[in-house]
Amino acid sequence: MGRGPPQSVFLEIVASLHNEHVLAVLARRVGQDGVWMSDGAAADAAGAKAQHAAHKVILSTDPEAHTVFHWVNTVISLVKTFVDGTHHGRGRARRQLYWEEFTYRFNRRPLGTRIADRLLPACLSSNPHPNTI
Repeated sequence: MGRGPPQSVFLEIVASLHNEHVLAVLARRVGQDGVWMSDGAAADAAGAKAQHAAHKVILSTDPEAHTVFHWVNTVISLVKTFVDGTHHGRGRARRQLYWEEFTYRFNRRPLGTRIADRLLPACLSSNPHPNTI
């Protein structure tokens, strides 16, 4: 299991935490390799099963919980700070845009020599025009 900061994150609004809503996002966003670690949520277990990935449940009472979920807690804290500073109560219509802005900034923190590897796929997958508001 790798340690250290995450390579990237994603945030996406879902209609509910029911399996059918969460599984659609996980199938689109998460690869099959690796071990999924979660707090035991049913959607996480179903997602790992659908992706044929290993799933390990870590409870808050487990001795390794602080280490395993350190970066999850850090990212949540960063998101809360970002939203407090930029959201200003502008409503639900733009909420996904705020999440995308945060993930854009987070995923592009110090890239070093990886910048060329990340720039080309980003250019190829982006739309030629901005979202309309």
